[in-house]
Amino acid sequence: MEWEGPPKQGLYDPQNEHEACGVGFVVAIDGKRSHKIVRDAETLAKRMEHRGACACDNDTGDGAGVLTAIPHQYYCAQLRSSHQIDLPPFGHYATGIFFLDKLHHQDIEKKFTELAESLGLSVICWRTVPTNNNTIGQVARNSEPYMRQVFVTGDISDENQLARQIFVLRKRASHELVVPGARFYICSLSLKTIVYKGLLTSNQLWEYFKDLTNPAFTTYLALVHTRFSTNTFPSWERAHPLRVLAHNGEINTLRGNVNLMKAREGVMKSELFGDDLKKLYPVVEPNLSDSGSADCVLEFLLHCGNRTLPEAVMTMVPEAWHNDPTMPKEKRDYYQWASCAMEPWDGPALVSFTDGRYIGAILDRNGLRPSRFYVTNENILVMASEVGVYDVDPEKVILKSRLKPGRMLLVDTQEKKIIEDVELKLKIAQSRPHSQWLQEQITMEDIHKSISPQVDVQSNGYDHSAISGLGDKRLGLFGYTIESINMLLLPMIQNKKEALGSMGNDAPLACLSRFQPLPYEYFKQLFAQVTNPPIDPFREKIVMSLLCPIGPTANILQPSADFVHRIFLPQPILSLPDLEALKRTSHRGWKTRVLDCTFAIGAGPHGLEPALTHIAHAALAAAAAGCQLLVLSDRAAGPARVPVSSLLALGAVHHHLIETRQRMKVGIIVETAEAREVHHMCVLLGYGADAICPYLAFELAFSLRNDNLIDQNLTDNDIYLAYQKAIETGLAKVMAKMGISMLQSYKSAQIFEAVGLSEEVIDKCFRGTQSRIGGVNFEIMSQETFDRHALTYGDCRDMLVLRNPGNYHWRAGGEKHINDPLSIANLQEAAVGNSASAYDRFRESALESVRACTLRGQLELVKLDEPLPLAEVEPAAEIVKRFATGAMSFGSISLEAHTTLAVAMNRVGGKSNTGEGGENADRYLNQDPEFNKRSAIKQVASGRFGVTASYLAHADDLQIKMAQGAKPGEGGELPGYKVTEEIAKTRCSVAGVGLISPPPHHDIYSIEDLAELIYDLKCANPRARISVKLVSEVGVGVVASGVAKGKAEHIVISGHDGGTGASSWTGIKSAGLPWELGVAETHQVLVLNDLRSRVVVQADGQIRTGFDVMVAALLGADEFGFSTAPLIALGCTMMRKCHLNTCPVGIATQDPVLRKKFAGKPEHVINYLFMLAEEVRVHMSEVGVRRFGELVGRTDLLKVRERNDNPKARLLNLGLILKNALHMRPGVNIVGGSKPQDFQLEKRLDNQIIQQCSGILDGTQQKIDIAMKITNEDRAFTSTLSYHIAMKFGEGGLPDGTSINISLTGSAGQSFCAFLSKGITVTLEGDANDYVGKGLSGGKVIIYPPKNSPFESHLNVIVGNVCLYGATSGRAYFRGIASERFCVRNSGCVAVAEGAGDHACEYMTAGVVLVLGLVGRNFAAGMSGGVAYVYDIDGSFKSKCNPEMVELLPLEKKEDLDEVQKLLEEFVEYTGSIIAKNLLETWPEPAKMFVKVFPYEYQRALKQIALKQATPKLESNGKPDENGVVDIEEAVRNVELDKKNLEKILDKTRGFIKYPRETSLYRPAEKRLNDWDEIYNLSGVRRGLRVQAARCMECGVPFCQGAHGCPLGNIIPKWNDLVYRADWRQALAMLLQTNNFPEFTGRVCPAPCEGACVLGISEPPVTIKNIECAIIDHAFESGWISPEIPEHRNGKTVAIVGSGPAGLACAHQLNKAGYAVTVFERNDRPGGLLQYGIPSMKLSKEVVGRRIKLMTAEGISFKCNIDVGKDISAAELANEYDALVLCMGATWPRDLPLKGRQLGGIHFAMEFLEGWQKRQAGPAPGHAAKDAPVLSAKDKDVLIIGGGDTGCDCIATALRQGAKSITTFEILPEPKKTRGQDNPWPQWPRVFRVDYGHEEVKVKFGNDPRKFSTLTKEFLDDGAGNVCGVSAAQVEWARGAGGRWDMRELPAERRVFAADLVLLAMGFLGPERYVASQLDLPLDARSNFETSKDNIYKTPMSNVFAAGDCRRGQSLVVWAISEGRQAARAVDIYLSGKSYLPGPGGVISNN
Repeated sequence: MEWEGPPKQGLYDPQNEHEACGVGFVVAIDGKRSHKIVRDAETLAKRMEHRGACACDNDTGDGAGVLTAIPHQYYCAQLRSSHQIDLPPFGHYATGIFFLDKLHHQDIEKKFTELAESLGLSVICWRTVPTNNNTIGQVARNSEPYMRQVFVTGDISDENQLARQIFVLRKRASHELVVPGARFYICSLSLKTIVYKGLLTSNQLWEYFKDLTNPAFTTYLALVHTRFSTNTFPSWERAHPLRVLAHNGEINTLRGNVNLMKAREGVMKSELFGDDLKKLYPVVEPNLSDSGSADCVLEFLLHCGNRTLPEAVMTMVPEAWHNDPTMPKEKRDYYQWASCAMEPWDGPALVSFTDGRYIGAILDRNGLRPSRFYVTNENILVMASEVGVYDVDPEKVILKSRLKPGRMLLVDTQEKKIIEDVELKLKIAQSRPHSQWLQEQITMEDIHKSISPQVDVQSNGYDHSAISGLGDKRLGLFGYTIESINMLLLPMIQNKKEALGSMGNDAPLACLSRFQPLPYEYFKQLFAQVTNPPIDPFREKIVMSLLCPIGPTANILQPSADFVHRIFLPQPILSLPDLEALKRTSHRGWKTRVLDCTFAIGAGPHGLEPALTHIAHAALAAAAAGCQLLVLSDRAAGPARVPVSSLLALGAVHHHLIETRQRMKVGIIVETAEAREVHHMCVLLGYGADAICPYLAFELAFSLRNDNLIDQNLTDNDIYLAYQKAIETGLAKVMAKMGISMLQSYKSAQIFEAVGLSEEVIDKCFRGTQSRIGGVNFEIMSQETFDRHALTYGDCRDMLVLRNPGNYHWRAGGEKHINDPLSIANLQEAAVGNSASAYDRFRESALESVRACTLRGQLELVKLDEPLPLAEVEPAAEIVKRFATGAMSFGSISLEAHTTLAVAMNRVGGKSNTGEGGENADRYLNQDPEFNKRSAIKQVASGRFGVTASYLAHADDLQIKMAQGAKPGEGGELPGYKVTEEIAKTRCSVAGVGLISPPPHHDIYSIEDLAELIYDLKCANPRARISVKLVSEVGVGVVASGVAKGKAEHIVISGHDGGTGASSWTGIKSAGLPWELGVAETHQVLVLNDLRSRVVVQADGQIRTGFDVMVAALLGADEFGFSTAPLIALGCTMMRKCHLNTCPVGIATQDPVLRKKFAGKPEHVINYLFMLAEEVRVHMSEVGVRRFGELVGRTDLLKVRERNDNPKARLLNLGLILKNALHMRPGVNIVGGSKPQDFQLEKRLDNQIIQQCSGILDGTQQKIDIAMKITNEDRAFTSTLSYHIAMKFGEGGLPDGTSINISLTGSAGQSFCAFLSKGITVTLEGDANDYVGKGLSGGKVIIYPPKNSPFESHLNVIVGNVCLYGATSGRAYFRGIASERFCVRNSGCVAVAEGAGDHACEYMTAGVVLVLGLVGRNFAAGMSGGVAYVYDIDGSFKSKCNPEMVELLPLEKKEDLDEVQKLLEEFVEYTGSIIAKNLLETWPEPAKMFVKVFPYEYQRALKQIALKQATPKLESNGKPDENGVVDIEEAVRNVELDKKNLEKILDKTRGFIKYPRETSLYRPAEKRLNDWDEIYNLSGVRRGLRVQAARCMECGVPFCQGAHGCPLGNIIPKWNDLVYRADWRQALAMLLQTNNFPEFTGRVCPAPCEGACVLGISEPPVTIKNIECAIIDHAFESGWISPEIPEHRNGKTVAIVGSGPAGLACAHQLNKAGYAVTVFERNDRPGGLLQYGIPSMKLSKEVVGRRIKLMTAEGISFKCNIDVGKDISAAELANEYDALVLCMGATWPRDLPLKGRQLGGIHFAMEFLEGWQKRQAGPAPGHAAKDAPVLSAKDKDVLIIGGGDTGCDCIATALRQGAKSITTFEILPEPKKTRGQDNPWPQWPRVFRVDYGHEEVKVKFGNDPRKFSTLTKEFLDDGAGNVCGVSAAQVEWARGAGGRWDMRELPAERRVFAADLVLLAMGFLGPERYVASQLDLPLDARSNFETSKDNIYKTPMSNVFAAGDCRRGQSLVVWAISEGRQAARAVDIYLSGKSYLPGPGGVISNN
């Protein structure tokens, strides 16, 4: 219907609407009626017009209304003339206005009359309300209702009884008369009041209703309201005032409040109504706004709940009573009693309410809305959001005050007085014996006492000793990983807080993850942005509380002691003994029922849904049977029982009980092994848990303590307390994000959105939660539980450590991440070298990651058959202008990185962003255009660091950062040690003082506040585009449309995956949504509202490639933000160590040593962006679009990706994202920014001043005085003047000697003197609103009350909230009280006031504040710098000050006394303050009454500065660390003795900087060349191992196991860490998880992992190989390695040909899986290359023998001397065995067919090595000794042709045999000492290396044996058929066409080298052919066995597999082992259908 807004469509959902408002009332305290009150209310409403908003037609308001007393006389006269009816006396009839439509009104009126009669009432008459719609807007006129006014009376003499019947009539009419298609809404129906309201602006309201203009219309009260909706489809119905309240604010906990109200219907009873009470249900009518719902409940409590209106309001909006030491006990007891019956309706709110007798207002507990009031001597009280809205002579005002947080203002017109908050609440508190009742509450102590002592609760049925830590089977079953234990659980127990992470979340969404995520991971926390503020849970702890009563709830309608018969839990986490006690208690007759949340494994994956139904029914039965507590427990899970997720079970039970109205009868406790992290607890509480016992987390902690991983001295209780504390902190943070301060209100409020859950899951378990893309169903969730169950209890034999798929840090073979080593390496190569081929590789690998991780990866472009010619597509140089870099502050990244980004963006015409850390003036003034360091986008964030007039003036975009993608709703903190002098200067602070960014902007608590800040910034820089940064969440489109109505010109939508310098992991992982949803929703809702043309939309968050840019544009983005990608281009390797200040590439660090390592250049970023733009052009040509602007919103060019191999992804429904916005509202202009926003700057008062000051600005005038009047509609006064001064004179303001003095009278509008420049003095006689002196930049502000005011200034409020927010310099003198949050984040101004509200001096970092009067609570919270002096009149200051960061000192020091005296004198001079005058008369006597507030950090910083100036700097060889202590290590480098001490104090965090790499890996060459023993210096290496392990940085993206690193995916960082911690046993398990034979690889692998080590970028990498070798050798020595014989054999057989590393690994793995394995070897001993190819000094044959012996003992059969294909047919083997695996290696050597090749003495290297090895080894046992002739180099000139490992082995063997000389030819040129341009890290470094053999030759012969660039031409004959020398030529290498290297022979003389033994070591061509021909196996182009593409180990012959060098070509031992392992897995899958053998990287997955 036309009166309803648009329906839910696309991503738009009308549920997500928000509103904010201006509200006020005028009341005659004595109840005298007059028409003047109506006129005053009109003025008041019109003056707050700027707080409301207009729709897109600019003349339809969002709603305005007025509530007045019924004008009895006026209505009598009207009805007498029109209806000839006389009304009963006032109070004996009710009236109200109905919104109807002409078509149905008679029918509805008739039904209403019948309903009234059935209730004993009668309708007197109906009247059509006279209206005039000429002036209202088009939108409003289209939906205008037909308004009818009813008059009803009844034969009931008792007025209360009559009022109650009228309420029943209205309530039942609202339920029963609603007919689809007919309009029906009752504005109000009351005996005392009447509401006139509509879809009007506050100007139109008074002309539209003709009644209001009639002078006969009189009233004694008028409540007005103007609405600012975030949408442009507000309705007539939704305007306020409502029936009893008008609300300015936002109720954050609405869903929970409404659910619980519904649940309360099961326990409510009323004597007055009896059974008719049910007819009033539902109490909350459907489809109401938050205000409407609150109105329903308040009205219900008023009429049915035996409470007066003020008490009902106090119940719903209580004060912060938990932590306030100043509150009287009676009042606190009252609040605690009331809280048992109803949880608070929490959120920022100013609620005005009236029932006709009382009129009042209450402010939320946090004071987040402005409310000011005047009382006049004419007995009128005026309350409004602003001052200046009511005209009155100053001498008539007897009080100017404000409403304080949580306080109530009340006028009782019957008693004719104002009732003070204190008196009122005390009276209510004393009205019943609440304190006495409270004695009946139950605590956990009572419960513990109630249990009989013989039952030992401690043990809890759990045996401490039985289960060893990480071996606990349950961990895997419930999805614990090593990461979750190390990164989350341990820090919680060790540090009592949640661990920090950094760099954002780039892992797959749960709905795409292949690694069985828990259900919690599908939920994303919602957070406050714009429409309400988040809270700072640390600095404002005073308002936070986790105390909750749990258990059955009493009947709220009957106030009694029963309310408190509940258990009070101070926080929701129960210890094991607590839970056990609750299970067994019978205290007060309570019963507890435990519900088993598991089901039999036999039920299969389909058993989950029936199990949930069963649990829900069992819960209902228990509740009906009178149980008080239900415990949902998964303890029964085990091999035969599968657990139901605690979350699903809880959700199903909670919602089932709400629907059956039984929820209030029971408390629900969750006993869970699954929940362990903060986010898990939040989700459980949000869906209805009352308490949680995470028993597995506790039991694991106990066993880790027994294993010594946690401090052994911790008692069980310590562990409970630490964990509870960590969860408390985390919970408070998550609640605060949403602006919720009480857990009681957060519980069951469902403040989450689900991403990727299907409707069936939502409907059953999470009803009411939004899940917009569908997704996984019960079957898949159940299947994933079964998968985890199978991995835990199935045939998993090779799971040595807890599975760790790498959810936080990337891990080979684990979860995909957008930033994987391959993509990072490719991107850096592309950016540094401007290489198109590298960029193409990057694009490919990035696309693969994007498909695995993100929603956009599930889409693809709709391409044309024939692309457009590229030449027709918009050029790249234009496209890059749409790019911006992200908001990274100087402080979070180094100055070098920050300026490099700015230079790059300025060169390409894009924009860089300052971030929130300010920008030094020398970066934006007078820049060289080629190296312009100015950031075009300047951010204004909550910290307001360095936001000065000049900073704002020099910007192209001013961006208001509402939230950050990585941690929306959270603040940040730059710790003191990171605040260098440069940073302190930029941020207007002091070096060494920590800087806090609060979670909220203290000047944005609502949408109208944001509109105000947008206006302020526009005034402070009229040229700049004003941008607002939002984070994607459900409803962000609605918020964005509100922001656009607030006149923003640019909106950034950030994804949840953005980076961050530091945040708790909960924030990084669990808050915010993908930008795909946010951008699509924003575009759709803006188009629907016709606001899209007014704003430019930018997408931001892990955007990497042209494909990402295309998707963002097609979904609706105009511009694109890049943060992580440009940093990677500059060298970032995603270490995720930003929060530790240890970034090894000098980007995210302030450490001067590390900053020197920064190697990024602007060109790198430019190269990347241009390649990206070129890729975008290719995509544009493929989809057929020429201009980029035409892409925006073209969702028809996107489709869901076909052939998606992820089954979970196929269930997603992306239809809503792909809905084309122009189908939702056709014909709308969607060109972003094509319609300018109208700021009405031409109307500014500033324009007059700027004109008058033109002489000052052009320098012709020195001084000017100006006088004028100001009103509350003149906002941001002087901001534009300051802009002009900043542009002309820069940072310093007006030059000395030049001044502007402005004198004003009146009430100033908001943001008075914001950003006021130096040289301007503004004096105001009057008062001012919020934000006076915000960002003060050197100016002076003086405000005092009108000279003829009768009141005392120090008892009256003179300025509003949040004055001097972020002031950086200047002075302010306020004669009067400053409201809440005075001087928040003062960074340098001097301020004096006569009193201050709550939270004064919060976050202050510099400056001086003098308060000459009382202050509110929480003074100096988060104050890290500056000084405050407070006049402590009544001695109460100490209890109001937050002592965490400040010391309170007496005012005694001479300099302090002088400073205060000087300020007092100035204060008297400027404002005439009486208080200051009186103090000065006897000064310094009164100084005793003053307190000096001095922050500890500031004291420390000042001391350091003083020391610096006092002493010359001492140079020492040690470098002082952060605490100024010289690190012991620095002073004692390499002293053997001290190494032992060092072990004790190793520093792992900074080890890579402190400790050098161990270089002496081998025994001394002169010793070792004389023996055949192993060359390694094992004992020496082992001594320093822990130091070496401490050099490993545990990278977030460990390149050592990436594509360029270890092919096995060895979990190197983990085992390094374990060695560092000396946990060798666990290190061994970690190593064996990926590597079968570390004793081989640790000796012979060339260590590509070290080549890829991140440390290797700028210094020697970590020693990885030695540590690996030491772990396994230590294990053999300790006897830990013993044969592990499989328990079960599966009866299947496998033959393996070849016993090299691949064959052995394959055999080892298959044997574990239960196969009978036979290995065939053609030599006389197994081991292949390991046995005979590698010399014994490199790999001792004992080591090989030891392993073979072990394998034989494990049941593997080795058959030697059998040459398959000759001695036995390969085809026969394939028939005889179930599978055949060929691991024959590449044994066919490459020959050199030159002249003379036939001569004697020329041999292949392998003949030489193998023969000698056999000779050394002697005959194999059981074989006769064969005396084969052995090649010897003794006394020969040996020439080796070819390098590599084989060449080196030949050198060393020949040397030991006694060769006369040794020479090696290498055809390639000599490598450089360091990497070349074409060999970037992390590729294998092609650098000059000296291996063991080369070193030995040099020692023995004095020279390196290698001759580089040498080409053998011919072998020379000695005449006897033997070789005697070689002739060779020099060659040179050069780059040819296409970048290939070409070789050219130099014409110079050929050289001849003497040689009588020539060894050819030029590698191998592949396997020998005879087996292939027997099996008819095809060979590939490189003559290896060819295998299939999708199953790479399988040959075309059915059961034949190939692995190792015979499949992939000659390679490293690690590759061979990796091949063998994976081939075994392929064989296992082929023979068994599935495999539990580990895949790549040792990760087991049953996909």
